[in-house]
Amino acid sequence: MDSGVLPRVDRQILLYQRWLTERLATIQDLEHHRLLRHFATWHQMRRLRATAEKGPLGRSQTHQAKQETTQAGAFLIWLADRGRAIEYCRQTDLDAWHTEKLATRRPAQTFLRWCMKTCRMPRRTLPPQVIPQDQAPLHQHRRLAMLRRVLNDDSLSLRSRIVAALVLLYAQPVSRIVRLTIDDITDDGTTLALRLGDPPSPLPEPVAELTRAYVRSRGHLPYASSRSARWLFPGRQPGQPMNPVSLQAHLREIGVPPQRGRTSAIRQLVLQAPAPVIATALGYHDKTASRLVTEAGGTWSRYAPGDHQRSIGWHQPLDETNPQG
Repeated sequence: MDSGVLPRVDRQILLYQRWLTERLATIQDLEHHRLLRHFATWHQMRRLRATAEKGPLGRSQTHQAKQETTQAGAFLIWLADRGRAIEYCRQTDLDAWHTEKLATRRPAQTFLRWCMKTCRMPRRTLPPQVIPQDQAPLHQHRRLAMLRRVLNDDSLSLRSRIVAALVLLYAQPVSRIVRLTIDDITDDGTTLALRLGDPPSPLPEPVAELTRAYVRSRGHLPYASSRSARWLFPGRQPGQPMNPVSLQAHLREIGVPPQRGRTSAIRQLVLQAPAPVIATALGYHDKTASRLVTEAGGTWSRYAPGDHQRSIGWHQPLDETNPQG
């Protein structure tokens, strides 16, 4: 597929379909098998295919679908052990299911909502999702110290320095960074911009020069798949980007906590510019930006209607790479 010999089909969907076939083959209860097959066919596959039409799927998306299917099957067995089929599920059953192992069993909620929506079980109340607060927030001065270190440390690979900068400067999650392509970069010789949202974000020096050097070196990476792939950070599998889990682990090894780093960055950004502008430019959902504004002590009322294409300017992030800034 990567070489154009075979028609392109999303690899992650193919892998998920193979996993699903093997998983369903292990289910002996015919009614459980029927329910899970319908759930996977009419909900999960439809959702994955719709997402794949917008761009290649990542492993995290199919991994989530696997968790949902696995926990759905576990719930059906657990409920049967209590002497009930799903059409007779009670509120006390759902409360007991979530109370025992909430974090592990939460993925089953997708299946439960689907069953309620399609009238396969009575309407019940599911526990709300609780977003854990950062127990040890990354302070602004520490984030900037990390940024200066990775940008000035020549012993680190170009890839590591660029990814760390995108996390610490532009609050990008690793799962989105690995989906960037060469086509997301525009360079007029003076300004190098990266399409994270709309409009593209200009990269400050020395990030811009490091990115130019990395792009020039991509053809010399030690695996053949990188030579034809359009991914900015190609993986070892042909046509696939780098595994985000591996990249997260690498960032931690060089002293950059990906989750806390990007949270600290966006909380600072939403205090420097209108949250809707930040959300659009960085590719964040407006609800996420709204929550972060509240946590950071800001307010959506700072937003004024009009054309904000030039309002963000990224002047503060540009200054943050300066040790005196």
